[in-house]
Amino acid sequence: MGDDAGRRVPSFGIVTPTLNAGRYFDATLRSIWSQGQDLEIDHVVVDGGSTDATLDIARRYPSRILESKDDQGMYDAINRGMAVVKGDIVTCLNADDEIASGALRLVRETFGSRPDIQWLCGTLQYTDSEGKVLGRMTPVKMSLRAFVGLGWCPIAQQTMWARREFFDRVGPFDIAFRNTGDYDWIARAMKLAPPTILRETLGNWRIHGEMLSFDPEKMARESRMVQDRNGGRDGTGGRSTLDWLYGKSLSLRLNLSNPRWLVAKKKGKIRFS
Repeated sequence: MGDDAGRRVPSFGIVTPTLNAGRYFDATLRSIWSQGQDLEIDHVVVDGGSTDATLDIARRYPSRILESKDDQGMYDAINRGMAVVKGDIVTCLNADDEIASGALRLVRETFGSRPDIQWLCGTLQYTDSEGKVLGRMTPVKMSLRAFVGLGWCPIAQQTMWARREFFDRVGPFDIAFRNTGDYDWIARAMKLAPPTILRETLGNWRIHGEMLSFDPEKMARESRMVQDRNGGRDGTGGRSTLDWLYGKSLSLRLNLSNPRWLVAKKKGKIRFS
């Protein structure tokens, strides 16, 4: 397939891990397949043995289903999906999140016109369990040191896309993580190339009480693991003063660049635990 200029139009590979994800899964799938008939998409659903309507919902769409009852968690399931998914540009999408309307075309155009870009991210929209918009956050330019020093991941997996070759260079997700494998993967990616940041909304993160990430103790412990592996802590197990300062500076810049997001956090509409 080629565009008007004769360049090959990039195709998409998307992996979604599932386990009894029926409640929001139809909206997730519609967000993929409603983007346009001219887009080349391979969507692989990696299911860990759902007993609800998850697989029935998946069969209504052109998605492929890969059974993975013996996987070792979400990141292992994603790795298995990435091993078989086809696409020039790849991502993973949780079964309760969504790709923003028009995002695939924008991502395709960006990668197609910019061969220098290895991976990108964009604005994330937060919604509640009923789909009500709670706020939006756009990442800012950041160094690896500030990213790791921050202690949490300001680049949303729901907005992140990578060329397949670059994804393979970074390597699969580390299955030692249960909650923050994307934080670790992004830290490794940043060592190879900085992300291109788009201001447009690329993904929707649905915040609800059943989220895996709603465990602050586990999130904090695994975030420290990311810091330990990527230079965000000193040799005694504590965070170095300089890395802490880099992280605080990034936090300030994120808040100043996203004032409505800051207000939503202060009001308790957007919570990370």
